[in-house]
Amino acid sequence: MARKTNPDISVNQPRIFLSYARKDGEAFVRDLRKKLTEPKALSQPKFSLWQDRTQMEGGKDWWDQILEALKQVEYMVLVMTQASLESPIVRKEWRQARQEGVGVIPVFGQSNLDLTQLPRWMRDVHWVNTEVPEQWARFIRTLESPHQGTQVPFMPDDLPAGYVPRHKEFEELAGRLLDREQEAPIAITAALKGAGGYGKTTLAKALCHDEQIQDAFHDGILWVTLGEEPNVTAGLTKLYAALTEERPNFVDEENASAKLAEVLGDKDCLMVIDDVWNAAHLRPFLRGGKGCARIITTRDSTTLPNNARLRVPVDAMHQQEALALLSFDLPADDLPEVEGGASGLSRTIRGMAVSVETRQRHIAGTRQHHGSAASCGAGLC
Repeated sequence: MARKTNPDISVNQPRIFLSYARKDGEAFVRDLRKKLTEPKALSQPKFSLWQDRTQMEGGKDWWDQILEALKQVEYMVLVMTQASLESPIVRKEWRQARQEGVGVIPVFGQSNLDLTQLPRWMRDVHWVNTEVPEQWARFIRTLESPHQGTQVPFMPDDLPAGYVPRHKEFEELAGRLLDREQEAPIAITAALKGAGGYGKTTLAKALCHDEQIQDAFHDGILWVTLGEEPNVTAGLTKLYAALTEERPNFVDEENASAKLAEVLGDKDCLMVIDDVWNAAHLRPFLRGGKGCARIITTRDSTTLPNNARLRVPVDAMHQQEALALLSFDLPADDLPEVEGGASGLSRTIRGMAVSVETRQRHIAGTRQHHGSAASCGAGLC
């Protein structure tokens, strides 16, 4: 599927995004830009490019401008140098590009790079050496053509404000989903089990937002929330549409389940099936996808399939986690008072589900009467 319907490359709207590290890639990119915008060969078209040096506007958020550019272009030319390999910003750019359906073309900006530290999908694609005439000609033909491809889905919501990491539970699950040395995915079915409100869904979101997890499951991160009375066919259709950018009217959930299994094929995806109440609701989401890992969140372990051998309990917070939640977004002057006088509230948070909004309401209300975070803690005990 072509990302753009208009293949006219003479318009001013940039079609190509230049991604690079300024630290050691500036000279190469300057030369590359000239070759693409001022070609010596009459047969080569002039391309319209987006580059931070020439397109970034002052007074506007720089990352918002990058996001907006990536929504408009068809290709990202990723100039790989040692600094690019190490740059978290460059990684964010190519990850976002794939989620927008932009074609990512890696170009050697330096020789003798250690590509083993890159995600597998990038190691496996063809890299362009611009010094080789045949590769340059093929590179130009690619850029002339409309990009054929679909978006790499990323369906989880953002993490909530004041998210407090649950390190033990996170590492237990992440360590089984991912070979961290190889950044390779492991196709398992795992479960997060615990009482309502203890943070199963938030922990699943945190795993999805982990950059190593995203790079390993490079064909997409899928998410569906079921609940007590789900529309299973609609949930299956939502996942199918995320993978194909098509939304057919399936006959029933059996038809939808079979088609989803078909498109999953051998893709390396991570699928989260959140808030499962009934094994029958879960079953249609478990078909196919031999390279697909699944995380199930549930209150009831009887809903889980037999192959969900990794079952991570999500219980009450540890004291330091509870204090971190309690202290979120408080003025620095109040933190010693929180640590010294709010142990009672810490125990309350550890033993129940408390959102940041709930905690802030408690603090705001008790401050009106007691005037400090310490008395807030005492007043809630």
